[in-house]
Amino acid sequence: MSCMDSLLSAKVMAVHIRTAGPEPQRHRLRLIQLAVPECPVVAVDAFSVLPEGKPLLKRILEGPAVKVFHNAKTVLSFLLAEDIQVENLFDTMLAAQLLRSSGGPCKADLDTVCRHYLPDPVPQAAEQGGAQAAEGSRGELESAAETARALLKLRDAMIPELYANGLNLIAKIEFDCAKAIAQMEYHGVWLDLARWEEERCEMEKVQREALQQLYTFAEQPAYQLTFWGEEVALNAGSFDSNPYVIRLLKQNGIDVTSTDKQHLLPYADHPLVRALSAYRKSSKALSSFLYPIPAMIDPVTGRLHPKYDQIGASSGRMSCGGPNIQQIPREQAFRRCFCAPKGKKLVIADYSQIELRVAACISGDKRMMEAYQKGEDLHTLTAALICGTPAGSVTKAQRQAAKAVNFGLIFGMGAAGLAAYARQSYGVDMTQEQAAAFRERFFKAYPGISAWHQRIAAAAPTEERTLTGRKFTFRKNAGLSGLYNTPVQGTAADIAKAALGDLVRRLKHTGTKIIAIVHDEILLEADAQDAEGAAAVLKSTMELAGDRILRGVPCVADVKIADDWAGK
Repeated sequence: MSCMDSLLSAKVMAVHIRTAGPEPQRHRLRLIQLAVPECPVVAVDAFSVLPEGKPLLKRILEGPAVKVFHNAKTVLSFLLAEDIQVENLFDTMLAAQLLRSSGGPCKADLDTVCRHYLPDPVPQAAEQGGAQAAEGSRGELESAAETARALLKLRDAMIPELYANGLNLIAKIEFDCAKAIAQMEYHGVWLDLARWEEERCEMEKVQREALQQLYTFAEQPAYQLTFWGEEVALNAGSFDSNPYVIRLLKQNGIDVTSTDKQHLLPYADHPLVRALSAYRKSSKALSSFLYPIPAMIDPVTGRLHPKYDQIGASSGRMSCGGPNIQQIPREQAFRRCFCAPKGKKLVIADYSQIELRVAACISGDKRMMEAYQKGEDLHTLTAALICGTPAGSVTKAQRQAAKAVNFGLIFGMGAAGLAAYARQSYGVDMTQEQAAAFRERFFKAYPGISAWHQRIAAAAPTEERTLTGRKFTFRKNAGLSGLYNTPVQGTAADIAKAALGDLVRRLKHTGTKIIAIVHDEILLEADAQDAEGAAAVLKSTMELAGDRILRGVPCVADVKIADDWAGK
């Protein structure tokens, strides 16, 4: 059998690449190494083969064989640039990260993983990517070939480990999700720079006004011109300095030991604290988002291309950077800047009360599960139960207070913490006595949640799993709230990842792109005429993914079609 026949008929194939640079939007594939069992490694000089040889390369890489990668999203992004979409894959990096809490290595770089799992590891196994010389030396080719062979051996060694540790289901979810991450990083999001500039100017105005208000409580600075013509304050204290701000607060009758939100919350109506809050909020927005993000726009695509760490936390939640789109402020002024280009629409969906649904399923609380099964609004139900009011008579203010109670108490807040959380996060004034009463009524209304908390507190587990089997080890200082929180947040993350993996398959050949995820919120970009169909696919995919994992608790996804992110 020829090598080509072996490639086309193989059941498993390792793929390792070299590139001309790190960004698939403007750097080309340089070398593709393909390894299948019992056949020499095939090296494809992409500079010479593409684009003429693309049909054959697509036939090989889009075939039914399981493709083995290390850091699949990087390879898949470069393949997307060539219009090649891989179906089945195994990612040795993601597998290593999942196995970390089951005796695997602490690091997931290829060299470390090879040395841990292979009896004869590859000397200095090469990572994906890496700019190469135009031709590539013989030594480089041999090293890449050995790495490709090692990927096949790694898969053979890691599959039994995944099954033995009950990680096979979450591994499949992560592998499928990698395809969606590659799409999001490759396609990116559109930023309206004119709107962004408007918000920058407005935020600079807010910052200036906040400073003027602060100077009514502090000494007005004197300025001196530098050699370069810039004004420098000579005698001003820094409102970014905690010791200086604490002294200033005490001078004005606010005796605190910290300047964080929780300590300043009782003084929120004081003009000094209001000015300080406005200054901090505007300074954070300018330094973290409004100033740096325009420089991150890709010069070729004109779009932002955030980079996702797929397993950014032990719970399974993702992290993001360049920019961190997951931390973009929720205010409409910011989100309206993330737009659909002309002729396109954004299709945006998020899960309704996903963490409460997960907590209901994990705890097995009958009343909470039945409420979701009947399609009841849990916040309204909780308001009725803790206020002693018929559900039909619950006011908007009571429901808002119940939101704080629901989200605060499932993770074990005490009365003082609940009162502070209600005001800070939901604008609800609640005395500590009221919070204590609500807390008692909540756990009486939902005894399954109370029993779950008691089991965790008594057992004090050092490790736990999500409902998909993801395993993680608790930090020593996690505290009870961390013990409650992590499996809930982790399961919610697993559900969103399962939905992303399913979306890749359901949206293939539709022209609709997955462009971003922010925790439990997924964003698509679709042609305007296709937006309604894309919305239906997004909603059903998210709900079905949740229903597979939260058996007995239905998931609901709220979907909107909009011209910009603020439209959600």
